[in-house]
Amino acid sequence: MISINKGITTSGIRNAIWCGVAFGIVACASAPMPVDKLAVAKSSVDRAEQAQAALFAQVELTTARNKLAAAQAAADKNDADIAARLADQAEVDAQLAESTARAKQQEQLVNEMDASLRDLRSETARKSPGTNVPPQPAPPQTTSPPQQ
Repeated sequence: MISINKGITTSGIRNAIWCGVAFGIVACASAPMPVDKLAVAKSSVDRAEQAQAALFAQVELTTARNKLAAAQAAADKNDADIAARLADQAEVDAQLAESTARAKQQEQLVNEMDASLRDLRSETARKSPGTNVPPQPAPPQTTSPPQQ
């Protein structure tokens, strides 16, 4: 036997149904997991590692790795907004690490080429004393050791 409380009305039931429907819509409307952003961030970290960022941009690479790990942890906890934000930040940090590493490699290459050129000029001046080749001053060294 079913007993119905006299306080429940048709409009009360209708309101409860509408609240349930609204709650369901809100629950389904939550942001989807940023799987694509996590993949892009991972790819950017991989590129930075291939560019030897561990040697030339260690701080930037470590920051990117940490943010990628935090983004993955947020995604595992179903916190899509934080995961997306951290994945975006990890991507940018990884791009910075890659660019910094490539720039420092280029700088190192230029310095090596300058040193080779100075050596060639010195060798040429020494072997041919009759020619008047003025020695070239050495450019200031601007390389910095890899960051620890």
